[in-house]
Amino acid sequence: MGENLTALEQEFEAVTAERDSHGVSGPAKERPARFAAIRYETALAGIRNPDVPEGHKANWRRYQKALKDNHPHDASSGCFASWFEALIPKKLWDDRDFVFCITTNASGREHVEFDWENETHARLAATVYKRLRNKPPHAPVPACGDHWAEIGFQGASFVSDAGRLGSLFVLLQMLHFINHSPKLAARTYMESQPPSPRPFSWALWSIFCSTRALEAFGRKKLNRHIAKTKDVMLALNEFHIGVFAELFERWAEKDARVEMHDFNALKKELTTWSLSKPDAVFKRAKLAQLDSHDKREAVITDGPPLVFTNMEEIKAKPKKTEE
Repeated sequence: MGENLTALEQEFEAVTAERDSHGVSGPAKERPARFAAIRYETALAGIRNPDVPEGHKANWRRYQKALKDNHPHDASSGCFASWFEALIPKKLWDDRDFVFCITTNASGREHVEFDWENETHARLAATVYKRLRNKPPHAPVPACGDHWAEIGFQGASFVSDAGRLGSLFVLLQMLHFINHSPKLAARTYMESQPPSPRPFSWALWSIFCSTRALEAFGRKKLNRHIAKTKDVMLALNEFHIGVFAELFERWAEKDARVEMHDFNALKKELTTWSLSKPDAVFKRAKLAQLDSHDKREAVITDGPPLVFTNMEEIKAKPKKTEE
């Protein structure tokens, strides 16, 4: 298996290099480049890049100005109000403001809305779907359809769920989770699907964990970690992974049949735990990411989707190779 994966990695590295040079890979030139798989780092940089459609750019300037004036538009309540009092290094204030821009305001409206006509946005959403569903890297993904329910969204568009918190923020956290904790992402996604005895909505779980990360950020629970890593989005992403790992572990300990009121109680437990023990959350995230640093199951973030079809291999411990 290790040799096969190595060969696949080399193949997709070559494809990625060619696509980076020409916009789309050789075998798939006839396919829309905007559906090509994208790295988390590339997506993050692309969203922060001001070279976007004029309407999008106007919105961006509007909210950036409001943020610099310390008067965020329509954000006088909720966790967002305390962001401007957060004791994080001044050089990271732009990063903090960026997070505000890709999340919703107090009225539930996205500051910078997801736009399918924006290539980075489209590639980000398509990559999350294809990595979870094991689709080809260049396969087109429709904006609307029942396919979004396959990964746990409700309705014909993921924006109806993700937009409540911020579609771009939610998708970035999902892609970071899939890329940096592939084993946990694989196991949780497989367990969320029938015929699992306890199926659940993977995407909605992820949004719940993103909500906990933003809440902890607003309550200054991440300040020490942010000062240490010097990266606001990284701290939020790791907190998201840690909450997801703990939620799944507690869920797995439940009986095969879990009533809705039990799940609601579990979410309350996780909310209390994540806010009262942020260090424990980051520790869970670190363990989840370390567990994924296995060269035999390495993931090329711009290459092939994760293969989530063999739970026995996912759960099996790595075998020691004889020298």
